[in-house]
Amino acid sequence: MINSALVTGGNSFIGIHLVSELIRRDVSTSVYVRCIKTIPDEWIGKVKVIEGDIIDNNSLLNLGDKFDVVFHLAAYVHKTPKSDDEKKYVFAVNVEGTKNLLESLSDSVGNIVFFSSVSVYGNDMGRNLDEDTSTNPTTLYGKTKLSAEQLVIDYGNKHKFKTTILRLPLVYGPGNKGNIYNMIKAIYNRRFVMMGRGRNKRSMVYVGNVVDAAMAVLNTEVSDGKVYLITDGIDYTVRDLYKLISKGLGRNPLPFNVPMGIAKMLAMAGDIGNKIIRKPLPFNSEVLGKLTDSLTFSSGRIQKDIGFKPKYNLYNTIDEIIRWYKTVRHRPASSRQND
Repeated sequence: MINSALVTGGNSFIGIHLVSELIRRDVSTSVYVRCIKTIPDEWIGKVKVIEGDIIDNNSLLNLGDKFDVVFHLAAYVHKTPKSDDEKKYVFAVNVEGTKNLLESLSDSVGNIVFFSSVSVYGNDMGRNLDEDTSTNPTTLYGKTKLSAEQLVIDYGNKHKFKTTILRLPLVYGPGNKGNIYNMIKAIYNRRFVMMGRGRNKRSMVYVGNVVDAAMAVLNTEVSDGKVYLITDGIDYTVRDLYKLISKGLGRNPLPFNVPMGIAKMLAMAGDIGNKIIRKPLPFNSEVLGKLTDSLTFSSGRIQKDIGFKPKYNLYNTIDEIIRWYKTVRHRPASSRQND
């Protein structure tokens, strides 16, 4: 049982769901956010909100020093940096920011749960990758998350407090304008056409399962120093997703798909276009790979270690997600998780 918690990046997609759970459990919660003006109304009077930026050491002086657990979510995500300055900024937030946070904490902190990403593997395809699979990140985001993971583990070892790393694949649910949102949008607007037969599989995780896993690892010592992959425990085919979302929207799936031979030709044309105009086109070989290659992960270790089993999946949450989509589909998204 925990009595006090700090959540960095509390205004992020996962952070909002996590803070709601902490409130429900009557945990004394401090939330560290980059912009205090965007906190949810339901937080008022229920959590302590601290405004600051983890790249600014001075703002971390206001955190306080006694927490049973720190949930570290603050990060720069999604948007691909284009300039050297943008790349330096990603490193500053994800790596130096993590270091700043760790150095601001006192030895009275009991646990740190760090939210990482499967991008640390650097794999574009593969099946049942697990925690023992070699890491070889190819993106700056993946490289910085892996560096931050090591910082957290090393700091925990040095200062004798518990650390757990949660590696997440695509996270979906109400509040996330990511790949599933975009797929829902395309199907809703009748602009989604399946490439190939849609039999390739992808691992994903519902945000409620992420929150449940984050809470579950606090209750056992076996999770100390461990890295856990968190998924729904179900690997979804693109065809499954298409049918399920179409049904939820009241749409009929298109009666045809683009044969792989034609899809590859279109992707090659996109690759050539990229080289000529030096600007990413909507469809190229990279995009085709994401739509047609399989990339799945095993979450067996956390089930074996602490008996954690995910309660949610796309089948029992799709109606909720589509209701949310219909109410917010015109609102903009953010690229910083600690807004």
